[in-house]
Amino acid sequence: MNSVRSEFVKASKVLEYFAHNNDKFEQRFSSLLDNMIDFIKKAGIEGKVTVNELSLGYMLLDYFEDIRRLKEFHKIEHINSIKIVAYTSYWFLRRKPIQILEQEKELLYINERFVLAYIMDFMSGDDEVPILLRENDGLKSFSESLFYFLKYRFREASSLEIMLTAFFAGQIYQEKEIDLSGCLAKYV
Repeated sequence: MNSVRSEFVKASKVLEYFAHNNDKFEQRFSSLLDNMIDFIKKAGIEGKVTVNELSLGYMLLDYFEDIRRLKEFHKIEHINSIKIVAYTSYWFLRRKPIQILEQEKELLYINERFVLAYIMDFMSGDDEVPILLRENDGLKSFSESLFYFLKYRFREASSLEIMLTAFFAGQIYQEKEIDLSGCLAKYV
């Protein structure tokens, strides 16, 4: 019988590991907090939800520990932006730092809505018009499917990672006048 084991790592050890990297924890905490507050204001739900900063802090500890193990296992120094978004989104939805204050059905999936906006903003790249504001039936359908996925199907960061990779591969494919499927196949 396989035995399940876990290794307890103190939060201070995780923070210490990342402290030498220009204080990424504090930068990421402030950035996410600012994004969440901005999201809440734009959604017009101030006073109906609040940001639980303790949950946000633990979410980031989980994220950074996951990334530390990933880097250690693969013997790499840096991870790509797709992994950052996927793992941030994963731990955000595990910890759910946006807390509901009002009993309103529309607020039930507020953390998933934030993550949807976070992901779609990342997918927008440097475009001036945010992807969620563009008039495009395909994007609307995609964002509705992604929202459903975040609410009911999201279980692992790697599943979101491959979805984001596929999205960007699709963009490359669409920009070309030729069929790139043969070229892409050699990378699989």
